[in-house]
Amino acid sequence: MIACRLVFTENVEELHKIFLSEKLNSDRAECRIEKGKTLVFEINAKDPVSMKAFMNSILNIVQTYEKVKNG
Repeated sequence: MIACRLVFTENVEELHKIFLSEKLNSDRAECRIEKGKTLVFEINAKDPVSMKAFMNSILNIVQTYEKVKNG
């Protein structure tokens, strides 16, 4: 099992709303979200390929949010 933790300190409320509708589980990986002062993604994957796929999905959504927000 591979574990990773992504922590976002900015735009916590907005990003949390975006990820509420996302499917964050698969046969090979799962992701748990915790929201407080920060937004934390805890990812557990069975293999590196699954970990990379989940991380890329999360980061691509955040990148798209940033582009739209900043025009």
